[in-house]
Amino acid sequence: MISDIIKEDVIKEIIPEFREELLKLSGKNILITGGNGLIASYIIDTINLINNELEIPIKVYIINKNPNNENSRLSHLINNSNFNFISADVGKNFKVPEGINIIIHAASRANPKSFLEDPIDTIDANVNGVRILLEYAKDNKVEEFIFFSTNEVYGNPLEEFIPTPESYTGNIDPLDERACYAESKRFSETLCMTFFRKYGVPVKILRILLAYGPGMRHDGKVVTDFFVKLRKDGKINFGDKGDSKRSFCYISDMTRAIFYVMFNGKSGEAYNLGNDTENITIRSLAENIGRALGKDYTIEVNENFESKKIFGVNNRHPDISKIKNIGFSPKISLSEGLLRLKKHYEEVGYPE
Repeated sequence: MISDIIKEDVIKEIIPEFREELLKLSGKNILITGGNGLIASYIIDTINLINNELEIPIKVYIINKNPNNENSRLSHLINNSNFNFISADVGKNFKVPEGINIIIHAASRANPKSFLEDPIDTIDANVNGVRILLEYAKDNKVEEFIFFSTNEVYGNPLEEFIPTPESYTGNIDPLDERACYAESKRFSETLCMTFFRKYGVPVKILRILLAYGPGMRHDGKVVTDFFVKLRKDGKINFGDKGDSKRSFCYISDMTRAIFYVMFNGKSGEAYNLGNDTENITIRSLAENIGRALGKDYTIEVNENFESKKIFGVNNRHPDISKIKNIGFSPKISLSEGLLRLKKHYEEVGYPE
């Protein structure tokens, strides 16, 4: 389902900024994997609105693990002839449609709850999926190959590497249970760069950090967790001090960043994508969501909790200088983004 706030985001903020570049996509065939995910589904809605507003035909082939139906995120596009839905598991062998010009590989288990439930499937989806698509791109000379990686490839950066630049090589324990996600993304980046160097596949690697906004499901991500808990109970209890820090990026800004890399970025490069203007504690995030909901709330923390800084400071804060150099800058503040998410939930229904 698409909400009015998604339409407003795209029509007022995204299409005017990229009008000339978007017109050049007319007649292209784009493959997007993981279409029901937050960012991928928002991009798909954006392309649909581009088709309507600019009156051009961009065709999209969408690979989802689960079949699209009337209850799916993209149910409003089931009967749209420009969008073709394919049910396939990218962790196993799958067939790529013929005639694809642009690949956007977004399929992955992207939250800890999901990838810890099935770490083998997490690895397979990341590694097998990108290998099959890279082979296709090699044999069919695609114009763009956009790979959704993650800031998790940096692990827990040491304090002197915060904000974290693309040049930081990481601080990860490969034996940790969460490494199934980060290490398979790191290896997928290696695959991308190997195909770029050996075969000239035009890969661009996106190291994405904490997108949020309309289209979020209640799947273990902290923003929706806090929305659900504060709306239902008016209370959040932290097991720690709530002092770990994160930088959140509203979905329209994330989509703008992806377009900047797509249209202006260099192949064979990795780019941090996120918002560097607000690096806040998780407790502050909860307080911001409470204010966005406009209701009384209580937040309790454990002041006696002793942080275990095994791999350095507990902070995710990207250095986005590289993408700023090709034109991007974030526009939407956290407070504004949370209000937009609230408006979206009020229209389509809050997650349970």
